[in-house]
Amino acid sequence: MELNYDEVGLKVGLEIHFQLNTGRKLFCRCKPYLVEGEGAPRIVRRLRPTQSELGQIDPAAYFEFKKGLTIEYISPPESTCLVELDEEPPHEMDIESLKAALRIARFIGADIVDEVHVMRKIVVDGSNTTGFQRTSIISMGGSVYVPSIGREIGIQSICLEEEAARIVDRRGNYVIYNLDRLGIPLIEVSTEPDIRSPEEAVEVARYIGQLVTMTGVRRRGLGSIRQDINISISGGPVIEVKGVQKLQQLRSVIEFEVKRQIGLMRVASELAERGVEESIIKSQTYRDVSDIFSNTKNRVISRGLSEGFKVYSVKLPGFGGLLGFEVAPGHRLGKEIAERIRFWTGLGGIFHTDEMPKYGITLDEVRKLRRVMDASEDDAVVFFVSDVDTVDLAVARILERAVEALYGPPKETRGAREDGSTFYMRPRPGMARMYPETDIPPILIDDNIMEYLKENPLIPPYKVLDELVNKYGLSRDMAMKLLDMDLYDYFIKLVGEIHSLAPSYISSFLTDRLPYIMDELGLDEYSNIMGLVMEGMKLVDEGVVFKEGLQDIIITAYKEGLGVREAVNKLGLSAKVDYSEIEEYIKNQLESRMDLKKLPKNILVKRLMAIVMSKYRGNVDPRRVIELINDLLGDFSG
Repeated sequence: MELNYDEVGLKVGLEIHFQLNTGRKLFCRCKPYLVEGEGAPRIVRRLRPTQSELGQIDPAAYFEFKKGLTIEYISPPESTCLVELDEEPPHEMDIESLKAALRIARFIGADIVDEVHVMRKIVVDGSNTTGFQRTSIISMGGSVYVPSIGREIGIQSICLEEEAARIVDRRGNYVIYNLDRLGIPLIEVSTEPDIRSPEEAVEVARYIGQLVTMTGVRRRGLGSIRQDINISISGGPVIEVKGVQKLQQLRSVIEFEVKRQIGLMRVASELAERGVEESIIKSQTYRDVSDIFSNTKNRVISRGLSEGFKVYSVKLPGFGGLLGFEVAPGHRLGKEIAERIRFWTGLGGIFHTDEMPKYGITLDEVRKLRRVMDASEDDAVVFFVSDVDTVDLAVARILERAVEALYGPPKETRGAREDGSTFYMRPRPGMARMYPETDIPPILIDDNIMEYLKENPLIPPYKVLDELVNKYGLSRDMAMKLLDMDLYDYFIKLVGEIHSLAPSYISSFLTDRLPYIMDELGLDEYSNIMGLVMEGMKLVDEGVVFKEGLQDIIITAYKEGLGVREAVNKLGLSAKVDYSEIEEYIKNQLESRMDLKKLPKNILVKRLMAIVMSKYRGNVDPRRVIELINDLLGDFSG
């Protein structure tokens, strides 16, 4: 359905996290590199929540603890030390990362703090060995004018914090993390809820990303940027959606979440019309209904019964037809209940009468179930397979989510899927989540730092775009692409040293061919390959090879650990080609292949070009080949 975001009162705020690469991690001297860690030391731990100074336990932390997680950490020595293992106090904060955050704060007119104090933010999912993430508020307030939407967007805060560990594998309640990513500096920019549409969210995120790029220390590659979204519509709470990694995914996540929240409000309205009350739901108790399904053809239930589990059911009065209601495309209220108990209990999911008979469950079994549960057609019955120790928790979560349905979308934290849909992650964190870091002294923002900020202001992104368009002749779309992909500084360096290649070719190579090379080599950081790109382009500049062979040269050099010239020799590529040999080859093709003689000239030229380039790859200049083909076709015409 087409949504009018003004009518639904959409408000969106973004929390955008950018990894930095200043040559070290935020609180130790380790290099911010991602490595596989094969053969690296491993340790196994369990974490638990603790009370804050006010005697409170954060609900999100308690939620993670209740999962009973066991965590295994991989600690590659190339990028970790005792700080990551929480066996040594943190070192002093990386001053270059701090300066980068301060430059952005000054650019947006924010109120910079007098002293930077490091805080501990409780995290008990195992992604931090300490059980908390170190974070610091750098500035409050300020705003950015986003040219593409033509208005100011308020900024709540800019923070500097450490990145979490990188998840490697998850097997039930056993999780494996690599500590190589832990401690990489992150700048977090949080906006006010001033964004009014999915399209605006994309443009705001793009512009803030360009600002961080202007610092010159933004880290590149997949996973180096993460966007969390706070979304609300009129009459509903703020829903946080975490883990959006791509710009265009922002649009689809917001669209989905708005539809989901509207759908849940419709469910709440229908329940109110039916007269369903909270006390009625809370008074429900579960029953063991295993006997009803003793001969069922449903494989999940039959397998569970054979393994000693039981089938339990609980009635939801007045919910008939609503568990199967599609609150958003492909997403039903029954799925929300299933997500809730899956995350709290580890059970595989639920069945409910709105979707029955189905999955091998017969109409007769459904009728018996309704009769035993004293359920009318206006009621829904939820049933599931469980052990006796888990059933109380599972039923509590089912009834909890049913009660929440009376009031519309619940206040919660959700995760983002690649397709734009969202899923339940945990409750929203509480105020007890933050407390002071006692191992790191405050950092005074003194006159020397303020003078540095005056002497090193950020260049506005629009000036960079104008430079790329006016000085280097790029289209505005290409210029924007260089900024979005954080390739601006590489482009400037290449055009400054490579003179025979047009800026348009260099920009096209960086934005189109470089991502292919990165995928082919399994890389996610440009710096791993840019040295070879520079060397390869210099060989083109010197006339040693043609630019058409550049991609193969770089891939071969990296894969086989060769220098660029060695890769050229291995591939047999050279710009010194005997074109008389190529001319004879084209003549031979024209004389010997009957299929070519039947082709119209325009198609024949393309076919011959493909044949020659397939044989000679990067050894030839395509322009010379086209000239040869056209000359020979003139001789062979008629």
